[in-house]
Amino acid sequence: MPRPRLLTPLVARLLLLALVVGAVGIGAGAVGQPELSGVLRTAGILIATLALIALWARRGHDRLERIPAISAVVMAVATSLAAVAIIWLLNNGPDRPIGLIGVTAAIGIVTASAAASASTTVLIRAQVEAMPAHVWSGIGGAGLAIPFIVAGAAPEAVMAVAVGLGIADRAYFRNQAHELAVREARLRGEPVPTPAARWTPPERRRALLLGLLAILLVAIAWVIGITVGELLGARAVGQAFAVVALAVIPLALQVALLMRCADAFRPWAIAGGGMLALAAIIALAVPLEVVSFAAIALQSAAVALLAGPLARLGRGARVEGALQVAVLAATLWWLTIVPTGGLLIAVVAIVTTAVAFRRKTATAPRPSRPPQTATAG
Repeated sequence: MPRPRLLTPLVARLLLLALVVGAVGIGAGAVGQPELSGVLRTAGILIATLALIALWARRGHDRLERIPAISAVVMAVATSLAAVAIIWLLNNGPDRPIGLIGVTAAIGIVTASAAASASTTVLIRAQVEAMPAHVWSGIGGAGLAIPFIVAGAAPEAVMAVAVGLGIADRAYFRNQAHELAVREARLRGEPVPTPAARWTPPERRRALLLGLLAILLVAIAWVIGITVGELLGARAVGQAFAVVALAVIPLALQVALLMRCADAFRPWAIAGGGMLALAAIIALAVPLEVVSFAAIALQSAAVALLAGPLARLGRGARVEGALQVAVLAATLWWLTIVPTGGLLIAVVAIVTTAVAFRRKTATAPRPSRPPQTATAG
């Protein structure tokens, strides 16, 4: 019995568009276009807000009731007013290192803080019923979002947290509806799909070794990069990252094992791994900034080539869904992996290795002993 869809196509498209627009805005700021960067980053926040509204406006078993909806609206408006007041104080009060906040940035800050407040209110509706509890939960969201932004946190990060809370709320009620449907099917005597078969011990060992290999590749590349960087300076940074990116290959194979699609994924792993190896060779052979940038672009394309088939083969995603996952992976490569020097690859590998370690394996049946007969004394 399949689970209900977590995100509707409209919500998924809007979230992907918001991520791409925000990423382009961050890139515009990196190349010296601050005005264009501010417009694009705020546009990404507004698009993500539309996605949240579409997520909350769903109809069905997990629709928002009247009291949670009113609470979310009230706290969103209250948080917006509070954010406007704080921005006015920052702009018109004593001089501070934060500087002036323009209208475009203020729109993004107000929208992100309001979304965080509303998401907190919506998320808590499964645990409380009284209106004051919803209001206080919204105050808690605003009390965290606005101070973090004022302290220097990116509004996009706050908006991402708000979206995560909205998706967590949807996932909670989706799992609840699935369990209820399975229980009702069993009561009616209908066949219910059994859980997937357990791993064999060789599969489990292979997954653990692949995860450890990914972690070791990141660690060794960082140690070598730091050592060589002390001798050659910044020229070794791009080369070290080229080696770190190779850890994606065992990580992708491990994820394919976790999704039970390793055999079908093998041709895609060869193609993506070849692109990553080619990018590493290029970056190592020609240590120039332009060449390193081209190598990173090739790496992001390779990650997209690996992520899309994984979504299609392992999760049964359609072509559009696989393309969305591919674009998402390539964008996150630029936003999260490149700025952290690939350390996030090791973090993901640690998580997937822990999941593989917790997977249960099938145990071979014990041989039965022949019955012993009593002998006469």
